Amino acid sequence: MTCAVQTAEEAARELVRLCCERRVTLSTAESCTAGLVSSTIADIPGASNVLRGGAVTYVDEIKHAVLGVSLHTLERFTAVSVPCASEMAEGARRVFGSTLAVSTTGYAGPGGGTEEDPVGTVYFGLASDRGVHTECCRFEGTREDVRQAACLHALQMLLSAVEKG
Repeated sequence: MTCAVQTAEEAARELVRLCCERRVTLSTAESCTAGLVSSTIADIPGASNVLRGGAVTYVDEIKHAVLGVSLHTLERFTAVSVPCASEMAEGARRVFGSTLAVSTTGYAGPGGGTEEDPVGTVYFGLASDRGVHTECCRFEGTREDVRQAACLHALQMLLSAVEKG
């Protein structure tokens, strides 16, 4: 990933610039970040040229109805899992017709979490025409700290994918 990028705003600014230059479009599917990723992109002038849309799918029923996350995935693996993050990203890419889509799903806290996936655990999906790449991160701090860190990580994932072409 781009090491020079320190803030979400810097990542979004570089992301919008590169996407405009390379004619790449973006979409988001967000649960724990609740629109923070798409909002951070939309704050940048020129974002309307690259951001196709975003879905805040905070509850399982909406993940299923809007993004097409399978009920089997939600029941067997839960919404905070690799399979769910993967299906969310694929669903956003399909729904919005974008080149790339990123998803976030996790436990921002202070409640929630499990022994296996404690508070601060966030799963990410990145969908492209090459398939879906997933990552899991564990962030420390308050609910807002986790959400901000997850937003930055999602933006960095998108930026890295655009840079690699």
